[in-house]
Amino acid sequence: MSAKFRTGYMDKALYDLPGVIDEAREELAGVEFDTIVGTGFSGGVVVPALAMALGVNFVLIRKEDDDSHHGPGRLIGELGDKWVFVDDFVSSGRTKRRVVEKIEAAAIVEDQSTEYVGDYLYANVTKKWIPADEEEE
Repeated sequence: MSAKFRTGYMDKALYDLPGVIDEAREELAGVEFDTIVGTGFSGGVVVPALAMALGVNFVLIRKEDDDSHHGPGRLIGELGDKWVFVDDFVSSGRTKRRVVEKIEAAAIVEDQSTEYVGDYLYANVTKKWIPADEEEE
C-alpha cells in the first residue's frame, strides 16, 4: 500500500501534466511569445515541462524567502522578446506583480527589450488565457 500526498491546488499539474500541456497548446495556439515565466513550486514543475513541449524559453523566479544555497541568482533560464506568466491561478495578483517587476528589472540590467503579453492559468479556471491588454488594473 502506498501513501498518496495531494496538494489540492496543483494536483492536475502533478498527476496530469500531459493534459496540462495539451490544454496549453490549444489555448496559446494563436499567441505570439517565446518565453514562459513562473515562480514557486508549481512553476518549477509546470514551466520547464511546458516550455520544452511548446519549444519556447522559460524563466523561473525564486520566491523572496527562498534562501536556497544551490546556486546564484533569483532568475533561472533564458528570457526572450515576448513572455507569458504561467501559474495555477491569480488570486490577489501579488505574485504576478512581483514576477512582472522582477522580469522588468532583469531586462534593464541585461539591456534587453521584452514584452509581457498575458497570463496563462493552468488550473481549473474558467478563463485560462488572459491577454495583457484585457487585464483589470
